[in-house]
Amino acid sequence: EHPRHAAGHLGYTVHRFRFNRALTPEMFDDADVLVGWDMDGYRLSGHTRQPFAAYIHGQLAEEASFERGFVAASMRLQARAEQRSAQRADRVVTVSARSRQRIAQLYRVPLERIAVVPPPFDHTRWQLALEEATQLTDEGRPTVLCVARMYPRKNLASLVRAADILRLRIPDVRVVIVGDGPERRRLTRLIGSLGLGNAVRLAGQVSFRELAAWYASCDVFCLPSLQEGFGLVYLEAMAAGLPIVACKDTAAEELVQDGVNGLLVSQRDDGALAEALAGLLADTQMQRSMGAVGRERVAAYEPIAVAERFVSAIGAR
Repeated sequence: EHPRHAAGHLGYTVHRFRFNRALTPEMFDDADVLVGWDMDGYRLSGHTRQPFAAYIHGQLAEEASFERGFVAASMRLQARAEQRSAQRADRVVTVSARSRQRIAQLYRVPLERIAVVPPPFDHTRWQLALEEATQLTDEGRPTVLCVARMYPRKNLASLVRAADILRLRIPDVRVVIVGDGPERRRLTRLIGSLGLGNAVRLAGQVSFRELAAWYASCDVFCLPSLQEGFGLVYLEAMAAGLPIVACKDTAAEELVQDGVNGLLVSQRDDGALAEALAGLLADTQMQRSMGAVGRERVAAYEPIAVAERFVSAIGAR
């Protein structure tokens, strides 16, 4: 059973270690190169006849620093396995320059052993889904979309508080948050305490088709995350022609150029976040011009081009 099939963080952590304990080098005799995803394969790293590459997307050690309770404890345990994998691997590959720096700092891996290859993005499939999408919001109602797992590091409470400020300037504004996770109850309570029931909608987990429909139905995308390994949702927003509002000092800066295809604000500044969103929602020309730049830039992440870079990075033939 693959560990990603397990439900809940406890189940996921237990199954992930159980999954890894069952792996042996002999299981992969026919392989030319082994690639471990994040912590997976940590028991194989350094013990295989083939080159082993640790493919790390978001550093678990850094992610754990934003969490609480059992989630934080389990992520720190996984981070120790991820560090072991990275230190013993013949090659480490990660998805952004910021992640490369953090892996070197947190896991004590020399920078020269870490390559950067962004994740692939199936632009063709996404465009088809957008073309088939139906309208999900009230016509003419200014709408901000956020797509994220509800973890503290995603900083979704800041977006909710910004919505409270934003509705003073744009009374009919709506913020839609797609996704689920440990912070849902806290966010629900915050929305209730601020009386934002008509302004903020928690849409929960949705299908691929409905996800595309939300992107096609909104005016601006915002994920004020405090930590990102890369941020695939930013590519989704760019491909949908949406301007983006994100936070500085994260990997988002490698995708969002301030004033070009979006706006970058300081972390934990609800007022600045509201101001950026208000400016974009009020300026349809800026929305269109920034969205057009995003559409052009997303082509660099097509799967074939990314696959070629990945194969080169791990030294496969």
